[in-house]
Amino acid sequence: MGKIYFVFLFTFFISCQDHKSVNTTESASFMDIFAFFKEDKIKIDSTLILSYNDTILKAFYQKNNYEVAWDSKENRDFILNELTQSYQDGLEPNDYYVEYLQRYETKYDSLSEPELITYDIQLTRSIQKFINHISKGKVNPYELYDDWDLGKKTIDASVVLQECFAENNFTEILEKQKPQLKMYQQLKLALKKLNQFPDTNIEQVDLREKFNPNTSSKSIINIKRKLIYWGDLKRKDSALTKLYDKETQTAVKAFQKRHGLKADGVIGRGTIEALNYSRDQRIEQIVVNMERLRWLPNNLGNHYILVNLPDYHLTVFKDNDSILSHKVVVGKDSRKTPLLSSKLTNIVLNPNWTVPPTILKEDVFPDAVRSRSAFSRRGLHILDSKNREVSASKWKLADAKRYKYVQNPSKNNSLGFMKINFNNKYAVYLHDTNHRNYFKYDYRALSSGCVRVENPLDLAHYLLNDDENWSIEKINELTKDAKKLQTKTINMTEDIYVHFIYNTSWIENDQLQFREDIYCLDSDLYSKLRY
Repeated sequence: MGKIYFVFLFTFFISCQDHKSVNTTESASFMDIFAFFKEDKIKIDSTLILSYNDTILKAFYQKNNYEVAWDSKENRDFILNELTQSYQDGLEPNDYYVEYLQRYETKYDSLSEPELITYDIQLTRSIQKFINHISKGKVNPYELYDDWDLGKKTIDASVVLQECFAENNFTEILEKQKPQLKMYQQLKLALKKLNQFPDTNIEQVDLREKFNPNTSSKSIINIKRKLIYWGDLKRKDSALTKLYDKETQTAVKAFQKRHGLKADGVIGRGTIEALNYSRDQRIEQIVVNMERLRWLPNNLGNHYILVNLPDYHLTVFKDNDSILSHKVVVGKDSRKTPLLSSKLTNIVLNPNWTVPPTILKEDVFPDAVRSRSAFSRRGLHILDSKNREVSASKWKLADAKRYKYVQNPSKNNSLGFMKINFNNKYAVYLHDTNHRNYFKYDYRALSSGCVRVENPLDLAHYLLNDDENWSIEKINELTKDAKKLQTKTINMTEDIYVHFIYNTSWIENDQLQFREDIYCLDSDLYSKLRY
């Protein structure tokens, strides 16, 4: 029978060559004949697909007419390589059953029909799982944290995979599912660099020790070894002395700067803690930060404020360029600043401050029970439902929730001279502060949840971008006279977004940067990524 088919097709092909031109209809008929004699794909029983109780898997095979999808070796090889190399994105190849799939691939030509079906389904499930992980993260932050509101990312892995087949372009389409943020690509590079570092075990330095320049200690030798390992100290000779010399001091300052520490050359507890981190611990740190970046919105906006809590810095970006930077104070560990995305709504000059419930419950009320003078010391006015002031002497704890507690505009107002509002469910904002000395500290997780900004009026002037009505001189004038401060709310006329993020590692000027895990989130997240 096969010979008859061949003779027929050969005769048909020769007859076509006798024509000087072939019209579209004839070409289509020729392809139809090839399709007619093409071997049918293996069918998959729909009940088998349904038994997996996976709607994404079902959608894919339903769209694919319940036929095997991975009959192309080129496509299989690409997917297997992508899954095998998933560690480059901080993911775990074992999550995608790579070894199991590779065993099927090595004997593909000898697989029975049921085995081919099993392999096809498992390969589809693995790549769909990978698409979900790489595009929106392996862990769902909303299940992990109650102070998270960066927007829910949705992805249909079935649709993505269908697109790969339809356009025959797995490489580009799958790459687009990964975060397109520059900081993600930088972390991926950092992970590659760290994996190339030797797995060297250098003795830990005692945290109780402290070293000033020109002192001597056996521990200085290990400190020098660690600085050499991380590339901060360049030494060619193998003989290391106990002296904390000038060259080492320069290296220590460089190390301190890369870790967000005061670059004073004094080796204290914070510097020693950072030095004692191993390569593997730093790898874990990068892995969890890559996961957190997968949780972020795909598009941060063309013009936005990025507040990185562990770095205690606010940076304004426009057209992918950083425009200005401000030091910030963020929430203490007991009152963490939430992670969120929003859009600026207005800027308030000389704001009054209505004390939020948490501060009332944990700070104000306990203090007021001991002494009613707590209200005056804090500059608080007690107002009833009709905004009539209530005397502190008549205040009772039993009635406390009936009132609101307000600070009028002043230099000592907790919000200072300015606050920036944006919609969020946590009632937090960016603002000035009456504790301006906090910005000189290295550790600045000191607020009750809101983010305090250094030089806030300069930020307000930039964001308003209206020198005709809101020059820096006019803004300063409005906040100058302490006896005549009037609250002024200015609505935003431009779409400017704000994102509070939590990055403890990144690359800056080709140098690895690490920050203290102020809310102790890294270790717990890593355990969930790997187990």
